[in-house]
Amino acid sequence: MMFNKQVQKATKLVQQGAKVQFSKCSVNFFVRSRSSTIYYRVKVNGQFGTDRTTGIKAKLGEFNTESLVIKNNPSDSTRLNQLKNSILRVFTERDLTGRSLEPDVIRDIALGLRGHDSTIPSLIEGIELYLQQKELLLGNGLSVGSVKRYQGYRNLLVRFVTVTYGPKATFDQLKPALEHDLISYLKGNRGFSHNYALKVFQFLKTILEYAVSHEWAERNVLRTARLRKYYKPVETLTMDDLSQLKGIGLIEPNAAMVRDVFLFCCYTGMAYADVAELKAHHIVTVNEVKCVLKDRQKSGIQAFTPLFPEALSILDKYATNELCVMKGVLLPVLSNQKMNNWLKVIGNLAGIKKPLHTHLARKTFTMYAEELGFSLNDMATMLGHTHTAMTEKHYYQRRREPVISKFKSIFVNPDPQRQAS
Repeated sequence: MMFNKQVQKATKLVQQGAKVQFSKCSVNFFVRSRSSTIYYRVKVNGQFGTDRTTGIKAKLGEFNTESLVIKNNPSDSTRLNQLKNSILRVFTERDLTGRSLEPDVIRDIALGLRGHDSTIPSLIEGIELYLQQKELLLGNGLSVGSVKRYQGYRNLLVRFVTVTYGPKATFDQLKPALEHDLISYLKGNRGFSHNYALKVFQFLKTILEYAVSHEWAERNVLRTARLRKYYKPVETLTMDDLSQLKGIGLIEPNAAMVRDVFLFCCYTGMAYADVAELKAHHIVTVNEVKCVLKDRQKSGIQAFTPLFPEALSILDKYATNELCVMKGVLLPVLSNQKMNNWLKVIGNLAGIKKPLHTHLARKTFTMYAEELGFSLNDMATMLGHTHTAMTEKHYYQRRREPVISKFKSIFVNPDPQRQAS
């Protein structure tokens, strides 16, 4: 009914002498010589849609691209003409009813893949919709830090899409070359490290899978793409480094607080985000041993760490600290940026060659725990890891000292009870 009214209105305007400009649409068929397969694309007002296969094969000399006749193949010739007429009919309906005339949309409607009124978001809109769905999980499996990280990925992807494909790009415009284009943009144009570029790449890959599940795209062009993460050798401080840090005299109160918090993390393996919110109820007594029992902010997995004497002495030092009492926390933790700035200064004063930063303390804990005789499995439990592979790959540094120490305990200074047994 709506379509008929629009046609009648347009006809009346023409009869009255009004200048009515109609859009132009054509369907171009062609044969790709390598496969002998007939392809087609829709063209509307000079804008081409993406190439699509008809699934029909014909040699170059046997197919007339104008009449769409295939020599000695009347059935497939009829199919091609029906496809063309169907596309042109859909175009006419959308043109006269004032709807969008995107070539790929017209083609999909003609093929029955979507209806006239169904809306498929653009690539940028799809990225936004995916992020909105993720943000709904905030506080229920998703931390504030993760949301901010995803928002950063979103901003980068929106800029990339705008520059590379245009602000109105659709999911169907993407090709497997997207993998190379995105990595080149992130590492070349923006100067990001390979591992950070990989995180953005994986984020987009998940979005494309999300788009396929919502039928915004027919395929995920990155599904088979595989990029390897670069792993840096794990670095930790030594016991001598910890002694130097502990013994250095610091007059500035903030510097002393930063040093103490850093050492506490070295003795407990706690991450910056977790030590910043450490409170009295996180300290529990298990079999007469004081321990930290706390869900990690990043993963939600519970970390269980006994408080070694060095860590307990730091907590005792700040038990009556005015800032701690006001905030209801156990340690006076500055912002991560300020902590790292102070740690650079403190490291230079202590004569430590490795640049200090807050996360180095968590890795140093594996060295400290190993010196005390704890196994890799024990370290994983104390760090809040679900398996030792995570601990070994990202936190544990293999060293010669424990091997030498073990050898001496067996052969140089053997335990008499061990020999007797």
